[in-house]
Amino acid sequence: MKILLTGVRGFLGNYLFEHLSKKYQIEGEDIKTDKLHDIARQGYPLARYDVIINCAAELTDKDNMIHTNVLGVDNLTRYCKNRNVKLIHFSTVSIYGSSYYGLSKKMGEDIIRFWDSPDWVILRMTNVYQPKGKGDSPACRFSRGETEIFGNGLHTKDHIHIRDVLSAVELAIKDNWYGEVNLASGTTLSVNNIFARLGMGEAIYLKNKKVDMEESKLDNSKALKLGWSPTWNLKDVWGVEEK
Repeated sequence: MKILLTGVRGFLGNYLFEHLSKKYQIEGEDIKTDKLHDIARQGYPLARYDVIINCAAELTDKDNMIHTNVLGVDNLTRYCKNRNVKLIHFSTVSIYGSSYYGLSKKMGEDIIRFWDSPDWVILRMTNVYQPKGKGDSPACRFSRGETEIFGNGLHTKDHIHIRDVLSAVELAIKDNWYGEVNLASGTTLSVNNIFARLGMGEAIYLKNKKVDMEESKLDNSKALKLGWSPTWNLKDVWGVEEK
């Protein structure tokens, strides 16, 4: 089985490439060198792959959000449909929030559902955690020693461990998952509580920073029925984990 992984240089893509390369023949592309919007337009030879895993996403630049998270997904989805290639697309709990990033990711999901190719799955995640990792979730930032908290810290977040995301991708490939599947630990904690568990030093509250979602969580019941289950949640953590 041949796999193409987009966004290979990103936080999630880097872990996925390292993990899946132990079992599959996999190649990686990244939007820093090959804009996802241009991959299909330029006739990129996607047809020689059995599965495309799309981790490519723009998180900060609004112009590039549309370029990558919407137009790129449109081209990639149509290409997969026309060539009967399985598409595994990563999305986010932020589609239920008020950020421009979340809006662009929701539009990407809508495009995939619109084209409705024969074989696609959207893996919609909560905040991904890896000890001392590069991620932007509160748990990742706090484990790196960052101390800034948006608002008053009372908003809640679910965190899913990167290893549970990797196991879900393997199942999505092996068991041929289809449709939207939420990946979450099922446990939410306030940002203040997360800092108490992982933070170092004294928290700095940025009261003028807008909170995107007061409660960041997803229903993972479909994933559980498909045989996946989370092995970790933040309630079990005090102090920075080393693995």
